[in-house]
Amino acid sequence: MLLPILYAVSTLDALAFALVITTINPYAFSLGGTQFYLGVLGSLAALINLFWNPIVGSLSDSLGRKKILLLCLAFVFVGNLLATLFSSLTVLFISRILSTFGTQIAILIKSLLDDKIKTKETKMAAIYRMQAIGGIAFISGALIGGHLSEHANGFRITFALISTMVAVNFALICLIPDVHTTEKKAVPTLQIATELKNAAANLTKVNWPKYWDLFTMKLIVDFVMNVMQFNLGLILQQRFGVSGKLFGYVFAIASVVSIATSLAMSKAQKSLYKNDISGLQRLKHGFLLLMLACLGLGLSPNVILFCLFLMPTSVTRVLFESTFTEIILARASPQEKGSIMGTFETTLSLGGLTAPLISGIVSDFWGEMYCILMCAVPLVLGTGLIYLQKSKTQ
Repeated sequence: MLLPILYAVSTLDALAFALVITTINPYAFSLGGTQFYLGVLGSLAALINLFWNPIVGSLSDSLGRKKILLLCLAFVFVGNLLATLFSSLTVLFISRILSTFGTQIAILIKSLLDDKIKTKETKMAAIYRMQAIGGIAFISGALIGGHLSEHANGFRITFALISTMVAVNFALICLIPDVHTTEKKAVPTLQIATELKNAAANLTKVNWPKYWDLFTMKLIVDFVMNVMQFNLGLILQQRFGVSGKLFGYVFAIASVVSIATSLAMSKAQKSLYKNDISGLQRLKHGFLLLMLACLGLGLSPNVILFCLFLMPTSVTRVLFESTFTEIILARASPQEKGSIMGTFETTLSLGGLTAPLISGIVSDFWGEMYCILMCAVPLVLGTGLIYLQKSKTQ
């Protein structure tokens, strides 16, 4: 019963995420928002996640995945309900900040999956299947969000849909039994304040010499992805004049590529990467492909070439997500998996915190296209780190 529920929750979460991605920028601009407004919102959300992600991971180890997942869903529901009922930049800002406390939903779902399924092959097959189903949901969300953004009251209808999906997810999670780790770190009756202190203290216990290379590589990937996410929509809409409806179609096509990649990864891991026990070969290919995509995107003279080079980013996103998850779960002990997964999610927050600031400076001097081109620099450094780590394992 657990797997079907987690598939359903993951699907609705991906659908809601796609609706937000295709809606938030045009909605903010329609209310009088600016790029500075979106930059401040993105940076503040990333700053919150920087501290909240590892705390959620640690709390999920001690209090249980189910309780923390329900808490995250409650934050997202309240945030989107506010955006449904009221239309203003202030309310939108509060709404998105509240929803920030629910960005760990996907990682908590994977932790639940890891707790329940013990064999590596079955576990990775479930993750790939979840990614493929999520890709279909993302396509639907992108198309729906793109069309609704061009209609009267479309934005409020979008947030109402998201609120409904979050409520359904809350009900579904209530149906599953809680899953605890084999070694509890704290007594569940402890006060939340004490738990938060324990969560922060757990970060100092992380064996950083064991994880520093993964942390560095994931930080580079998340920084690049954040820069691209912050700038790609603006480039499509402002440089190439892509409308909200066409914007949704672009993301839908990218999602098709993600689905195909998710389905192919399971077979590729058994053939092309059957000897890639460490996962470094997959990471190397991902870094090289993403580097090529950044160079192509930054140098594209028209929207057709731009969209073509956008497709490899969907491939690398799936490749990185599944590979990093596999490596981290393989290295972490059962009692520290939640803490480690939560800590590694802070790289996404660090990327989100710095990406808007650096992108703003670069775009003011040279333009948004150079923001994409500059991403090649950290990717070169990440590729060098992979070669260094591979030489140590050989």
